[in-house]
Amino acid sequence: MQLSRRSFLRAAGASAALAGIPALAACGAPADAAAPRLVASFAGTGPLGAPDPHRVWRPVDRARAAAVADTLLVWDQDMTARPHLAASVGPDRTGTRWRVRLRDALAHDGRPITAADALASLRRVADPATGASAGPLLTNLDTAASRAVSATALELVLYTPDFLFPLVLGAPGTGVVREGRGDRPVGTGAFRFLPGAQDALYRHDGHWLGRPPSPAVEFVVDDDEENRYQALVDGLVHWAHDLFPHSARRLLGRTGTTVVSAPGSATRFLDVGPAPAAGTGEEAGPFGDPRLTEAVRLGIDRTELVHEVLLDLAEPGDDLFGPGLAGHPAGRAPVARDVAGARELVVAAGASGLRVPLLFDPFDPMSRPAADLVAEQLAAAGLRCVPREPDPPDAGPTPGIRFRRAAATPVPLHLRAAAGPAPGSADTTADTTADTTAGTTGDTVPSADAGRSDVRALLATASRVPDEARRTEALHRALVLLRDRSTVWSSGDEHVGVSADLSGVEPARPDTGTWARFHRMRMG
Repeated sequence: MQLSRRSFLRAAGASAALAGIPALAACGAPADAAAPRLVASFAGTGPLGAPDPHRVWRPVDRARAAAVADTLLVWDQDMTARPHLAASVGPDRTGTRWRVRLRDALAHDGRPITAADALASLRRVADPATGASAGPLLTNLDTAASRAVSATALELVLYTPDFLFPLVLGAPGTGVVREGRGDRPVGTGAFRFLPGAQDALYRHDGHWLGRPPSPAVEFVVDDDEENRYQALVDGLVHWAHDLFPHSARRLLGRTGTTVVSAPGSATRFLDVGPAPAAGTGEEAGPFGDPRLTEAVRLGIDRTELVHEVLLDLAEPGDDLFGPGLAGHPAGRAPVARDVAGARELVVAAGASGLRVPLLFDPFDPMSRPAADLVAEQLAAAGLRCVPREPDPPDAGPTPGIRFRRAAATPVPLHLRAAAGPAPGSADTTADTTADTTAGTTGDTVPSADAGRSDVRALLATASRVPDEARRTEALHRALVLLRDRSTVWSSGDEHVGVSADLSGVEPARPDTGTWARFHRMRMG
């Protein structure tokens, strides 16, 4: 869809027709309808329905959810948790009981949000019937034993000790709404939903952080990145999410628009596999041979990839997830290219001259230009890489090398997804956690990593010990263990295009407490 002025209004839907309707504050007073509304564009398709703060699979869903419903905690830029709607969160000495105290906050109906509302919201998220995006993160919460202690305090009870539990309370999709009703959300967010105005959210004058400058935020979606860029340049939108590096370069130095980039927002992998499932008795073959993974690690030129594909708007990868995030061991230098060493490993793995599928990441357009360069680089090591689309998911994993982009998320949650559930466990977290925290950005965990008992053991240690130093050591060791199936070639930025008349936009990694927070932004 070409996001022209006409199609822009069509995409905006019912909210454009309601642009002249003044939003009402929680107390009933009219908001300043003369002030300009803020228009934000995202990748995706429409029309947009009512924002359900517990079903947030796409970035636009998470941005709308954060606008209408505050979470108890939020993630900082290093992906640690800090208080938000909760004034304080603390465990008992066992790590199985957590006391949460709410701050005074008025909901959109003019009444204070309560601990009972918070508990009802978490119970809805945890209920498998809801289909909540963050549901797998709450499998350790005993919703029956948890209780509201008072109007402003609740006790959350866990089945097993977890001193990392605050990260879950800051996850997207855990917003607190009146009586836990996500279908018609009445939250404490800076903006509120009006039935009939599907694509716009209107200012909540009684927000506990103060009255937002803009009377409304209008959301438009378009899967064509060039359309999102052009709509920004033409003045149709004020905030354009997830622009490609070449668009970010075009905006730099341009009069009337700018770009705000958040470093370390996405880790890009090359996964080699899959390996045969444990206990099957199958031969590993070259794609289950760690020497082939090491050959890929030595055979690529990360600096050239970052320069040619990401236009230097990234850093070469250090082969571990999440540079700059809490739990990532800092100070590791990227692996230097060693073509001769890579060629020796390819021969030793029996893969010399092997025709190797090089599979695009369907959710990362940058994997396509990167594939041609990777194929050229690995040819020098004796691999005949053939870039192509991946097979359909129901066809099963394809042996080969695959691109994967993982958005920044707390390291423990990334490790939980990569480790997979314990054998016989009903926990489905491993299948969905990566998508929960990053929506449709292709953050799936390679099947070859599923069932990592060694990583699960270290995660259990990190969860059950109150000592932060021991937790960090366990997380470092777990990340290093995952290195044997993947190569990280870059740690890239996320780019947001911003119009000249919009201020207050901060560099923010996705899903953090300052990402897409439109109540911080001012038009004019």
